[in-house]
Amino acid sequence: IGGDLFAIDGCKLPSNASKEWSGTIEELQKKKQDLEQLSSRIIEQHIKLDKQEKQEGLNPTCRSYVYDEEYYKRHIKRIEEKVRYLDAFLKSSEPRLGAGGEEVKSNVTDNESAKIKGAHGYIQGYNGLAIADSENQVIVCAEAFGSGGESEHFPVMLDSLEEAMKEVTGKEEPLSSALLEGDTGYFSEDNLKEAEARKIAVLIPDQQFRKRDGHFEGRKEHGGKGRFTVKDFTYNEDENSYRCPEGKELVYKGKVKLNRNRGEKYQANSRDCRGCGKKEQCIASRGGVKDPKRTLFIAGHEGGENICEKMREKIDDGVYRILYGRRMQIIEPCFADMTYNKKMNRFSLRTKVKVNIQWLLYCMVHNIGKCIGAIGGLQRA
Repeated sequence: IGGDLFAIDGCKLPSNASKEWSGTIEELQKKKQDLEQLSSRIIEQHIKLDKQEKQEGLNPTCRSYVYDEEYYKRHIKRIEEKVRYLDAFLKSSEPRLGAGGEEVKSNVTDNESAKIKGAHGYIQGYNGLAIADSENQVIVCAEAFGSGGESEHFPVMLDSLEEAMKEVTGKEEPLSSALLEGDTGYFSEDNLKEAEARKIAVLIPDQQFRKRDGHFEGRKEHGGKGRFTVKDFTYNEDENSYRCPEGKELVYKGKVKLNRNRGEKYQANSRDCRGCGKKEQCIASRGGVKDPKRTLFIAGHEGGENICEKMREKIDDGVYRILYGRRMQIIEPCFADMTYNKKMNRFSLRTKVKVNIQWLLYCMVHNIGKCIGAIGGLQRA
């Protein structure tokens, strides 16, 4: 373990939980009602068929299926079992809340798992987080979480990293000269302040950092003409407002919270934006919005220091851009080793405690492989 450069990321994997049994409490109650209605319709249909002596036009084989009483009983029994299963869950469960306090989807088979958007669509599973060292891609700390978002778990992972490196180095402040890299999902004022309070240097770019990179200039997927950023607007300190590149005013709308970032909101008048010739560069297209208007979100102003803006300036530095390019080289091969080489393409257990044990075991096996490889190299030498 080098202890100088680390990378954090998550590996989203399905678990032993059914995506079919996922939903908000209201959605699950509706599912229960639908199953009850389905059961009633089947019983009514069966009663109607029982009253008929024969079904005209059906051959004997088809008729035997139509009047198969055992088949209908099994079908109704399965539906009634599902209704009882849902009813028991609904009676004992409260709405599940996400990191922002909003209700997220519960799951009847494993309510600690989450419906997560992965690389190939939505899955019902867990997100295995890990921090790897750059020297030999050894995983220093890891934990599985039942949520798609990774940002809210950043402080917990920092705790684990500090504890592990204290054990390895014997130093009280083992990360004083280290750098931790994370992707844009970890970019938030809270996370940056958390790292600063612990005196841990981090490199976490904002979601728009590639659009400011000259290498991607002109590419449609990276901004096309180049959308106006905060730097293109002029701040008027006396009026606490901004002027857009066309000279129109964006007035102050108060303090807001956006994607776990607290900051200040400024907004233009829809009349000014409606006929603007630079509207395409200024406002992202939104389907269904009749009169879109430009909004500026200035993050990190509370407390006087704009910590988010400092990070934007840091990632725009050419040296740090090159350094950030190493992030994927550090952490992604660890996940590839566990999922492809060691065939861990899903979690086979339920509940966070058991899934976390399975995740840590695979991380340990990955690390053992690194140790064996190093020992083999020494022996050959």
